[in-house]
Amino acid sequence: MNIQDIAKLAQVSASTVSKVINGKDKEISEETRKKVLKIVKEYNYVPYFKFLEKDGLKKQLIGLIVQRNNRDRENLVLSVEKAAKKAGYRMIVCFADNEDEISDCVKGLIQKKVSGLLIDSKRWIPCDGWESKTIYISQTKVVDERQPVTFYYRLSEAGELAAEYLLNAGHRTIGCIFTKADRSIADGYKAMLRKENLQVQPILIYESELLEEIERYGISQCLSQNATALICGSQEIACCVCRFLERTNTLIPKDISLIVIGQDNLTELLGYDITVVRFPTEQMYVEASEYLLDVIENPQKMGRVRKFLPVLIERGSVARPAQEKQGEKLVVVGSMNMDVTIEVATIPIKGMTQIAGRVRVSPGGKGANQAVGAGRLGGDVYMIGCLGNDMDGKQLYTSLVESHVHTDGVMFDSNLPSGKAYINVDKEGENTIVVYPGANQNLDEKQIREFRHVFNNAKYCLLSLEIPIKTAEYTIKFCNRNHIAIILKPSGADTMKEELLSGIDFFIPNEKELHKIVAGTGSVEEKAGILLQRGVKNVIVTLGKKGCYFKNDEKEITFSSADFQAVDTTGGADSFISALAVYLSEGKNIEQSIQFATYAAGITVTRYGVQPALPDRQNLNIYEDDINAGTTTRSS
Repeated sequence: MNIQDIAKLAQVSASTVSKVINGKDKEISEETRKKVLKIVKEYNYVPYFKFLEKDGLKKQLIGLIVQRNNRDRENLVLSVEKAAKKAGYRMIVCFADNEDEISDCVKGLIQKKVSGLLIDSKRWIPCDGWESKTIYISQTKVVDERQPVTFYYRLSEAGELAAEYLLNAGHRTIGCIFTKADRSIADGYKAMLRKENLQVQPILIYESELLEEIERYGISQCLSQNATALICGSQEIACCVCRFLERTNTLIPKDISLIVIGQDNLTELLGYDITVVRFPTEQMYVEASEYLLDVIENPQKMGRVRKFLPVLIERGSVARPAQEKQGEKLVVVGSMNMDVTIEVATIPIKGMTQIAGRVRVSPGGKGANQAVGAGRLGGDVYMIGCLGNDMDGKQLYTSLVESHVHTDGVMFDSNLPSGKAYINVDKEGENTIVVYPGANQNLDEKQIREFRHVFNNAKYCLLSLEIPIKTAEYTIKFCNRNHIAIILKPSGADTMKEELLSGIDFFIPNEKELHKIVAGTGSVEEKAGILLQRGVKNVIVTLGKKGCYFKNDEKEITFSSADFQAVDTTGGADSFISALAVYLSEGKNIEQSIQFATYAAGITVTRYGVQPALPDRQNLNIYEDDINAGTTTRSS
């Protein structure tokens, strides 16, 4: 844009434009003068600013360049605007999507003749001679030496301070969740762990740009490793964590401690009293602005670098980690399926067609059900199994984590979908089940060997036979060698090798499964005796409404069922087994454990589905007196 261009647009001569710009326009009409100045101003013609200066009308402007991913950009803009206004300046803001766009922003602001620049960048930016009136602000680890004046803080120091505070509170398994832009938080977190000679576990660190992904997968991933505390990289992440914890009935700080880095006005608004690591960012932005304005007025004043330190504000969200669970370690090896439950009037037979009353889809599978059941009852339980790399698999995985199950041994298979179970439930609550194994059939000996560390210090292994029989056989032998008691549910098996029966500590079939495995005529009692002769140490036959029958070399007891009205018996056996394992792991005797398991199964069958129906410890504590009374009666 030059004088000729201006003249053409204003439809006047170039000399007229020159006279207006240079203030020699006494002979020019006011209308023409205004027309020329309007075009000059509209097209930011540089001499226009000289004209303004000459008339004492110079614009007092400072330029602010902000990166869009700056976690504190709103506070930055407001703070600089406030400082500028106080000094009689106005502000032009330019947002950059990345560091590379900052140079273009600088050129644009210089063209607009700002008096000075405030740049949000960790890199030095060429400013075409304006370096003496340029101030940098950043949240970087390293300050560029070419930046003459820099005001900065370090996100890594916030991560370090948060981790140090949690370590001093006794936490050793600490999760860290953040976005890519705030990755430096993890650097400080790792540095503090190494300083304390603690191993950095990558699975406890989760990075994602999407809050939805963090809420769906990231929190689950960290909690699956038994984290006792979480560092949230922002208040938005903290809100996601709080919602997740509400859904899983996990209490802050009783069950888990929480720290948020940055501002926390959003969490305060939602009613969460969370300990926060804050930066004095507002103070930093105001001081940077004031220094820039001082530099503009006093050009000789340059060469200053100032770091602002994070401050921890204690609230009520951090406590010492809860005591370890009373029960000993449980490992579940088994199937994980998505259950499709179909409510019908009667169980269909060959050639029969009927209309379903309702269809429900929920997480299931013998292995997953038993793991979830144990987790909800407070068991220290680990899952080994195989899921498809699909939405069903992710939902099944989430259900495990939300029920406090350790998922160290769970693998995702890219070739097969997650298993499915199609369940018909009649109006009496009885059911039939058709299972499609899917990824479960790829749970093999190699996976057991790969995750053998999961079995370290385990007391019981819960095993079901909806997985390849060779894998089950290998698991039994492995546990026998390592003195881990086997609790086996023989679902899906018609026979079992006799040499394996001697390796089973608790054999828990229903009546139909018992008659399949022990062929021929004979009563439940007789066939339980045959299993003992073949090497099984304890036999518990579940009898539905009739309760269960227990037999070992020393005792023989029939337990009545708990007095509940069944609507869906699908999950009764899995609930029974998981509750039995939890009570045994806590050192209770077999009679106490069976009575406890009977009530757990009784509660489960009053609800539809399996995992949604499994009770937690609070549900069972209501019946504690009845459970103890039943045990006392049988022991007398």
